Amino acid sequence: MADIKVSGRTKVKSFYNAFIKEFPYLHASLKYPDGKGVDMNASIANARAKSLGGEYSPTGNTALSIRGNLNIGTFEKRFQKEFSITCEIHFIRENGRWAKTGKQYDAMTLNEASAKLKDDGAQKIEKI
Repeated sequence: MADIKVSGRTKVKSFYNAFIKEFPYLHASLKYPDGKGVDMNASIANARAKSLGGEYSPTGNTALSIRGNLNIGTFEKRFQKEFSITCEIHFIRENGRWAKTGKQYDAMTLNEASAKLKDDGAQKIEKI
């Protein structure tokens, strides 16, 4: 598995698709503090600025490397810390409804969670 590199210049849609390519049963949903989804055509830096309620400011050298051995809970916290954007991992149930992974998945790695959801009958996510 490859690392996914995320920086301020990364487009949200590119991040989503890279994440799904590596973890086909998981989706890293980005949200603003008001709960609304981040614009898929925005860069991470633009989404960060809106999340902080201010003007655009570059994220500097801030970058996040995502690997399959990273725990879901740790990943969500690191994303929030680095980019000030809420990130929640979701999946698609057998019935086609979206669901959050929740606390029972927080201690699992991204690879483990994706494999478990596949075994449990979750739907594969092709692209966003």
